[in-house]
Amino acid sequence: MIILIKARRSIGTAGIVALILAVAALAADPAGGGPTPPEVSDGAKDWPLPNGDYENTRTAAGSAINSENVRDLAIAWSFPIPGIGAYGAAASNPIIVGDVVYFQDLRCNVFALDLETGEPLWSRLYNVAEVVGPNGPAVGWGKVFVAKDLYNVTALNAGTGEEVWTTRLSEVATTGIDIQPSVYAGLVYVSTVPGTGDVFYAPGGIGVISALDAETGEVVWSFSTVDSPDLWGHPEINSGGGAWYPPAVDVDTGITFWGIGNPAPFPGTEEWPSGTSRPGPNLYTDSIVALDHGTGEMIWFSQVLPHDLFDHDFQSSPILAELVVEGMSQKIVIGAGKLGKVYAFSRSSGEVLWSAVVGEYDDAAQLDVLPNRTTRIYPGVLGGVETPMAYADGILYVPVVNMFTDWTPTSIDSSTIDFNNGTGELVAIDAATGKILWIRSFKTMALGGATVINDLVFAAEYDGTIHAFRAETGEEVWETRAPAGINGWPAVAGDTIVWPAGVGADPKLVAFRLGAAAEAAAGENGDDTGEDDAETGASAPVEGRSAEKAPSGVVSVHDTALEAAGWAPDGVISMGEYSKNLSLSGGRYVVSWRNDGDTLYMGLAGRAEGFVAIGFEPTQAMKDADMVMGWVSRGEATVLDLYSTGVYGPHPPDEELGGADDILEAGGREADGWTVIEFKRKMDTGDRFDRTLNPGQTVDIIWSMSSTDSLDIRHNVGRGEARISLERPGG
Repeated sequence: MIILIKARRSIGTAGIVALILAVAALAADPAGGGPTPPEVSDGAKDWPLPNGDYENTRTAAGSAINSENVRDLAIAWSFPIPGIGAYGAAASNPIIVGDVVYFQDLRCNVFALDLETGEPLWSRLYNVAEVVGPNGPAVGWGKVFVAKDLYNVTALNAGTGEEVWTTRLSEVATTGIDIQPSVYAGLVYVSTVPGTGDVFYAPGGIGVISALDAETGEVVWSFSTVDSPDLWGHPEINSGGGAWYPPAVDVDTGITFWGIGNPAPFPGTEEWPSGTSRPGPNLYTDSIVALDHGTGEMIWFSQVLPHDLFDHDFQSSPILAELVVEGMSQKIVIGAGKLGKVYAFSRSSGEVLWSAVVGEYDDAAQLDVLPNRTTRIYPGVLGGVETPMAYADGILYVPVVNMFTDWTPTSIDSSTIDFNNGTGELVAIDAATGKILWIRSFKTMALGGATVINDLVFAAEYDGTIHAFRAETGEEVWETRAPAGINGWPAVAGDTIVWPAGVGADPKLVAFRLGAAAEAAAGENGDDTGEDDAETGASAPVEGRSAEKAPSGVVSVHDTALEAAGWAPDGVISMGEYSKNLSLSGGRYVVSWRNDGDTLYMGLAGRAEGFVAIGFEPTQAMKDADMVMGWVSRGEATVLDLYSTGVYGPHPPDEELGGADDILEAGGREADGWTVIEFKRKMDTGDRFDRTLNPGQTVDIIWSMSSTDSLDIRHNVGRGEARISLERPGG
């Protein structure tokens, strides 16, 4: 059978023709080689599956990289990632088959690249801004399988990128796909989760696992990850379940193993505190489930956190291993997730063999009723095990995020969710006993997964720092800095590591290779090929801070001195025009402000060609937020005074609710992909749909931006929460 070309050279035109012929041969008989696609069986030394193999071990078999030569790694090539979403540009694993790298960015765009040079062979662009990830491709039987948007799975011809079939998995607007598919036995395995873009855990959402026929896209079977069709009695309030990461597949038994997400609402609502709208354990959330690969029949399940109040998914890809446990040979499956614990189960029965706490953890995370006060929980909603683990030679390697969240029985304090305050760890665990062998700490979040290459284990931080440790002892032997921050995990083949670096304004897919060109070797010392280091929340389109990144014509210095010019709502943020600014989303959104005792002056700058918006003092998510939204169309700025009446909107103008438009002056400008809106308003407008602001006050804010100039379109480019501190005149 013809396989993709493996010669270490640029493919070129002739190579592309060969690639197409090879793919045609693979697609001609998808079942002829047994249950394993030929790309997987013939590419075992490549990276043909999302976590390398069906066991999800993330171990690179046959790589040339080891502790003796790791210092020879340098950047061989980098591919600019075009699709930047709300959470960066990449949250997935590339696939490597032969000489081809398949990759999907966080706008659902799909690329086939030459492994040797990084040159594109083909691309399929979807540019869907609402996707948050993780996502990514699966490859089998001559096809590439991806979620093309929030609701549809698509098969592409692996040689040309042309669409072969598309299947819609969700007819519910608030239930969508956030998973990298996997392939086995002529089937494509995917799942929905109760969320789409910025709207997650809306009432009625149920995550469903599905198996699709790889040839036709027909749904062969589906499995609801919620055991109650009426969502534990309150479908108008509750939601939950779904799978975020690919399953493990036991190829000997045909059983697939899935980690399942959390229930909602979390922690509760005003009417139903501490999740009382969903009494009981809320099966099968926060569980591992074993399903027959061909029918979807559940073999067993094990729930590790009943009645979860804290968004503590058990979502990580399970890992299969065979080792000696308590003196007996055992086939085990290991799972973990945001709850901050790792569990080992009997693969045949689901019996818990051991559990281990990783990272900063407090027993309050087990509460099923919250006290009537603020409670700080470790790990937080963005803590615990967020990205894939690795396993080799009896040792499990666990990347951990340390971050807390504050809760009351009815709400979450969104201001405690701050990426820049998170730290990380890599924890090595004896897989037979659960005993921790060693721990290495990081200054930023560990969001690059764990990957074993011979006697090394690799991990990466949110700030783009990549580490290589001796797998047995944890001794660090190599460190480098990627050209951008990291929220994705690598693929390894031969002498090359392909790693997505998608956080920041200049995201790239980076290939590190042994003996790469000397000019790229500076990457070993964090001084890469001349690109700026990743800036997580540091860069800002404000003159005087990262001026080289400022959009010309939008953010610049006025010709007139500030003392003469004062504040001007012209869409140009001047040096000194504002006394404070806050850079968010890696510098893609900047809030600037100043105030006296009577008036607030504010500028909003977003890397978007639609609206930018800010909301003051919401009570839960968007609810009760005093909002200002603006955009620029044909050179004219529109700035609206709004109020959000619900948790996820709507947010009509104050005037429609019986209030007033309290924007005193406003203006804006759009250029070079940025929108800037400036406005002023009274600190106390006297309008019941406006929040009263006081000098010296710390104000909770929500922010958003969109690609569209419309009040009716969701914030599909970015959104988040933060706090700003108003000035105290004379203080």
